[in-house]
Amino acid sequence: MMRRFACVAALSLMLGACGGSGGGSNGGDSPVPSGETDPLVPVTESRAGTIYREEIAVEATGDTLVIQVFEPSQLEAGKTYPLVLHSHGYGGTRLTEANDFVQHLIDSGYYVISIDERGFGESSGTVRVMDPDYEGQDLIAVLDWAENLEGLRRRANGEMYVGSYGGSYGGMYQMLLYMADPKHRLRVLAPDITPHDLTYSLNSHDVIKSGYALALSAGGESLTALPDAVAGLDPTPLLGYLDRPGPRQDALVYETLVQGALTNTFPQAGFNAFKYHSVAYFCDGEAAGEQAFNIAEPDSILFAPVLPPPADVLITQGFRDTLFNFNDGVGNYDCLKALGGDVRLLTHQSGHILPVSLTSLPGAEDALDAFYQAVNVPNFQDAGGSRSCGSIDLDAVTFAWFEEKLQHKSGAINAALSTGGNVCMSLGEGDAVSVRTVKRGGTAFPIDASTPQLSGALGILGSILGNEAREALLATQPLMTVPAGGAVLAGIPTLLVEMAGLSGLELPDCTALGPLGTLPLGCDPILYFGIGHRAAGTERWDLIDDQITPVRGFGLHLLEMNGIAERLAEGDELALLIYGFHVQYPVTWSRDLLVPALNVGGSVSLPLLTPGEIVRDGV
Repeated sequence: MMRRFACVAALSLMLGACGGSGGGSNGGDSPVPSGETDPLVPVTESRAGTIYREEIAVEATGDTLVIQVFEPSQLEAGKTYPLVLHSHGYGGTRLTEANDFVQHLIDSGYYVISIDERGFGESSGTVRVMDPDYEGQDLIAVLDWAENLEGLRRRANGEMYVGSYGGSYGGMYQMLLYMADPKHRLRVLAPDITPHDLTYSLNSHDVIKSGYALALSAGGESLTALPDAVAGLDPTPLLGYLDRPGPRQDALVYETLVQGALTNTFPQAGFNAFKYHSVAYFCDGEAAGEQAFNIAEPDSILFAPVLPPPADVLITQGFRDTLFNFNDGVGNYDCLKALGGDVRLLTHQSGHILPVSLTSLPGAEDALDAFYQAVNVPNFQDAGGSRSCGSIDLDAVTFAWFEEKLQHKSGAINAALSTGGNVCMSLGEGDAVSVRTVKRGGTAFPIDASTPQLSGALGILGSILGNEAREALLATQPLMTVPAGGAVLAGIPTLLVEMAGLSGLELPDCTALGPLGTLPLGCDPILYFGIGHRAAGTERWDLIDDQITPVRGFGLHLLEMNGIAERLAEGDELALLIYGFHVQYPVTWSRDLLVPALNVGGSVSLPLLTPGEIVRDGV
């Protein structure tokens, strides 16, 4: 079952040094600040706050959304209170009791509403993965219902003061509501480990991220009887399957991901649907494509790709996240910062982590080190770390974000966030640097093309060969030894790679697509590229942050690899690691039996930071 990626519960941290200024209020501390308007429903009698369940009937979709309302711990007559929204990760449910972070919020004078998203918990409907036409309209209805909360604080234009937080799916709802609400009420956001473009996150460079896609399509259930239905042979098993009790994922999810697993190609209808469900749809400004599903209901495309007004957005993203990687955070950051709001980007060592391997067990990495000369142990990824950027506690920053943006507490953010407006790059647990901009590319290293690379079934064998054999086959290509003083590698590497057939072999016409968009035999090589780090005196090449970038098809490819960040010591080595198979993509390696190997050449450029590019070392 897919891990429930709910937002990490925050510690109860007080910001006593961040006193109010400029007429700000902390719940019951002072009257309505100047420049704001009176609430629609004032608090007429002081009373203790309560916690209650509410059902919201959504006329636009026919759904019933269930929420939990946490009132401020104490409501005082004549005072006003901002609202903070929360929602869960994929597979999760709303909070029904206050955790530490919610308790801290309501004690500090906030309303909190925790939402069961469509298809989860007690809410009705099916899960269409943040579809503007369904989940989007449901979320708008939540804000419409909240308009009549007692003492709800309002801006000078009459709209509510509302913020939001949550991680993964709990970050996606924030971005969707911000983009889709015609009143643009949500202006203070704190999304964690959130995608920018689901077609990139699930289908990276046209290779389905099957380690996650299969878990998503399963939704905790067996997929018995689905393959034939999704292939378009007989819809009856799927339609009956979807009527069963349990997790209520939509046919759109099943049809897209199961057909993708069967054909090794992300279907065009699903691609267009997931693009429409992405922040990138609004940022790119391109019209939504046709959704010609066999079974699933296509979107009506009720929302145009138009960007909202500026907002204040605290984006946090995990460098070890292999589903919604650092590049997703950068995509959201670039898009929203360009609108003109206060947008920050901070990173950490947590996120979506695939099942850990032997190397994550205490002491296992050292014990296994001697074996890497002979064999490489298959490794999903190492364990994640905490939600902090160096010494900066990101939960404390999130609370401070609300205090300053919603409660007018000037200085709250600076007290919790020492990097100011710069990007905080987490290099490891307790270690970080701040930079003005995210570096893309950098120092270029050539790719040795003198030995073909193994693909397909031979690639599986090549992925477990030991260091000596892999280096002889140029599947591991050492790039540099770190000089005295060490180095900082932090940003987005770029890859310029030419993938060509073996000499003397004639390629078929690779422009003629087969059934369901598949490539003809002899045209479909897939390789996986990563940056390896070997500490001085050890054997193991560690895939930095477990980030792997697939490349598919013959020809010249220029692309951004997954972002990485690591501090390197003197004598450490860096290498380009090339695989024909990787366990993060367990069923989406090349199935083309006519391409057992191919020639590869080009260059890789690494974001090795110069001293001038680092604003602060040791955050």
